[in-house]
Amino acid sequence: MSDINAKKDALISIAKRCFETGLQTNAGGNLSVRLDSRDAIVIKPSGVGFNECTRDNLQVVKLDGTIEPSAHKPSKDLDFHLDLYRIREDINAIVHCHSPWATGYASAGIEIPCLTVQTIEKIGRMPLIPLSPLGGPQTEQEISPVFKDPKVVAAVLANHGTIGVGATLMKAQYLAEIIEETAHIAFVRDVAMLAHSKNSAAMPSFGTAKDARASA
Repeated sequence: MSDINAKKDALISIAKRCFETGLQTNAGGNLSVRLDSRDAIVIKPSGVGFNECTRDNLQVVKLDGTIEPSAHKPSKDLDFHLDLYRIREDINAIVHCHSPWATGYASAGIEIPCLTVQTIEKIGRMPLIPLSPLGGPQTEQEISPVFKDPKVVAAVLANHGTIGVGATLMKAQYLAEIIEETAHIAFVRDVAMLAHSKNSAAMPSFGTAKDARASA
């Protein structure tokens, strides 16, 4: 029980941070974290806002899909959360939010470029995952194949939002924040280049000076 409460408290803290930084409003998006037992997760249910998460309304769900007794509906994205935990032992937390700058790029069908040294170092690439073949939100059928690559730690969902994964909730949250920050920077860069009639700009090849020196 102590582990469950600790994980719930961590999720509540990250959810409030996500809300306060403007990555998520209303009751959309979701967060989850794997329990130390590794056979279950804590996840925000459907209809509960990030700023309204409490120990009482968060759900505990087994990796086989069994939901512990709850007065709330399961998250619409529960299946892809569970599948990511099944296919990646290194994933212990997932932050999925509808952050506006990143979702704007995704809705335009544009992959957000890793144009800062931080995104090169921390992420490498943010794959753009299209809508389902039926035009609905992405499911585990579209998302899991992308994350089977262990190098993928973040992705953007067309017309939907973003996903950051990590060993802890804070690490997953940092990625969600970097994705949004990079999308904002990319938009400013693109507008500035258009305003100044520039067709190209320098892009970093390495995320750290150490990596750059090692390549010389």
